[in-house]
Amino acid sequence: MLKEFNKNFGISTSIEQEKIAFTNRCAHFFSELRYKVITDDEYNSLFEAVCIQLGQNPGKLIHDNSFLRHYVPELVDILPNDFLGLLKIITATRKYFSKQREAIATTIDEFIEGFLSMSTTDMAISYKLGMFFPKGDELLDKELISVSLTSLTQYPSENKDLQNALDNYRTGTGYGVIENCYRCIEGLSRLILKNNKTLIDNKQEIIKASGLSDHWKRILANYIEYGNEFGRHASRNRHEFNEAEVEAFLYTTCLLIRLIIKLQNIV
Repeated sequence: MLKEFNKNFGISTSIEQEKIAFTNRCAHFFSELRYKVITDDEYNSLFEAVCIQLGQNPGKLIHDNSFLRHYVPELVDILPNDFLGLLKIITATRKYFSKQREAIATTIDEFIEGFLSMSTTDMAISYKLGMFFPKGDELLDKELISVSLTSLTQYPSENKDLQNALDNYRTGTGYGVIENCYRCIEGLSRLILKNNKTLIDNKQEIIKASGLSDHWKRILANYIEYGNEFGRHASRNRHEFNEAEVEAFLYTTCLLIRLIIKLQNIV
């Protein structure tokens, strides 16, 4: 509604204004969750779990007052005035409920995606299955990253590896992206070949069993060599960190995931 209204009246908002609006919507959602959906004990456990995941000391945030001893603050107060911190809180909350109450985790996904769609200015972030990451090319994000995460839902270990890679990419650190992408493909290779070998040791077998054409087999072979050299050994041959290549490796991983899952009957 607001997006259409602003368009009709030629109103533009800054990214900072949209971040504030997104924060307010999330604060309302967290308040509804706390006071209308879960019990006080559940909230206290959630608050402590989120603090621990974020490296915060819950004991320093929980305080006494004259009415309620050990008053537990709102989730958004764990890292106040910190937009990236808010994204971390959402991610940690969703992770908590994915293990405790899956229905609430699904509800979180629906609301966060809805809040992002309400933004009248693109904040350059995307969200999928509890994970935020910078929005790159819209088609690539949707057709590669989002579809890859969805395709891996039945393979939790490999799904977690890809989510870890995206988390590292989202924070801008770069390191950890290639390593986790490599582990994801390694896990899928083990499922296909039904062994527990490393990806570099499975290289010839997975290339042969992949069902890929000769050209794609060479791409897969180079992918394995690149990832192994960078992420699996602290060798003198390890290439320098290159942000553009890290992003390309992430997208290539998603493309290989789609190819492998489509071509193989992984059970």
